Amino acid sequence: MTVDPNLLSNLPQLICDQIKVILPDLKECKPKAGRFDLEELKKSGIKAPAVRVSNLGAKQGRNFSGGAHEFMLSMAAFVVTKNGMGLDRDILAANICQVLLPLVAENDWGNVQHGNARDVAMQSLVTVKSRNIGASLWAVTWTQPITFYAPDITEPIALELYVGQSPDIGAENIGDYEQIGGQGQ
Repeated sequence: MTVDPNLLSNLPQLICDQIKVILPDLKECKPKAGRFDLEELKKSGIKAPAVRVSNLGAKQGRNFSGGAHEFMLSMAAFVVTKNGMGLDRDILAANICQVLLPLVAENDWGNVQHGNARDVAMQSLVTVKSRNIGASLWAVTWTQPITFYAPDITEPIALELYVGQSPDIGAENIGDYEQIGGQGQ
């Protein structure tokens, strides 16, 4: 398996594609670089209801044998609503978040190089200023583990199974173990 050179840059679009499937009535669902705030909302002319998916940053996670490193991406789905469709903008935003929370939780977005999303949270970013422009801004945030390591496995790994009898177990007794399965049988 080779590492996709666009793995990091493609992730927001991959997430948007899945969001569009379960929320087809969104006017927009697009990737976005960085945070989304009220100033950008006022300038962007975004069609609501909308979701913007962003990678906010990364930090190193665990290191694994063979040179594999895990990175923890800080992800966000920003939800923008306005009054419409017979619903108050805050209720509509909460309803969209209610769909996003379980979608995001434990999701690897169909890629083995993504771990399961965790630490999923929701927060209202509604302020007096956002109310004054008739909009509601909320965010669903999460941590997305990712690795850029793809092992090159060209041959199957041989399986060998051994058994030892207590109390003669442990590293000092490996020579006394009996092979009960695998190669060399």
